[in-house]
Amino acid sequence: MHAMPAFDALLPPPARVAALWGEQALLAAEASAVIGMRLWMLALSDPRAARESSRMVSEKVEALGEAWWAIATMQATALLGGRQTSADRQAARVVRLYRRKVRANLRRLAS
Repeated sequence: MHAMPAFDALLPPPARVAALWGEQALLAAEASAVIGMRLWMLALSDPRAARESSRMVSEKVEALGEAWWAIATMQATALLGGRQTSADRQAARVVRLYRRKVRANLRRLAS
């Protein structure tokens, strides 16, 4: 019978967790700014509002697909005997992916 590793051995280093929390906080702040800009656009009947609403939905579907693919690729690599990626690193990759998309929206909407 195999011995279970200590619970602490399963946890990522605190620095990685803290960095992930920081990235998630930045994602939340940036996404909030994008939401606010889009709401103002809709409220003011900006001529770009309909196009922006459509773009918003298609971008969300695309980003979800990219996030799913990133995680699936990491999982498949591990299943095939390749490098295993810890859950916190998988989460960090998805957060980076979403932040890149949100920052692009923020730049585009701010111009």
